[in-house]
Amino acid sequence: MAFPSSVISDLVSGIPGEIAFDAPYTGITAIVDTTTEANNVFGRAFTYKTESVESVQAGGTGLFAGLMVNPKAHAINTLAATTDSVSNGRVSEFAVQGEIYVLLSVGTSVTIGDGIYFVNADGTLGAGTAGGGQTQIAGATVVRHNPSAANAPSLAVVRLS
Repeated sequence: MAFPSSVISDLVSGIPGEIAFDAPYTGITAIVDTTTEANNVFGRAFTYKTESVESVQAGGTGLFAGLMVNPKAHAINTLAATTDSVSNGRVSEFAVQGEIYVLLSVGTSVTIGDGIYFVNADGTLGAGTAGGGQTQIAGATVVRHNPSAANAPSLAVVRLS
């Protein structure tokens, strides 16, 4: 999803990967190293690929590293304001606690309090209980307001605790 350039009637608020409501958060920095670079998208889940050099990948089955955050800081630093992803080899921030805007790829209705999982193949997020090829994020829930309802993926605020 590119940075919004017009007002959309169903857009609740925020940009995927942005810290919600200037809330405090706890995060890490790590080097992005995903097999498919197009999956390095803000607001997606990342796991450690190599713990000794702190490299992370979108999705995966390793230790949860966090949700990639701060797309505006990345855009300012790279002069690439139209991108929603990061190239491999870049150092990025990953939230492990806090409230973050994300896109939820959902097929059913999502409400406040629903749990959050990610797809191991690409780090995309969903709400509910993880199934095969997915990993539940412990302590992660939808908060503040119900996600935008018009289309999937839906913009939502997720709390990592």
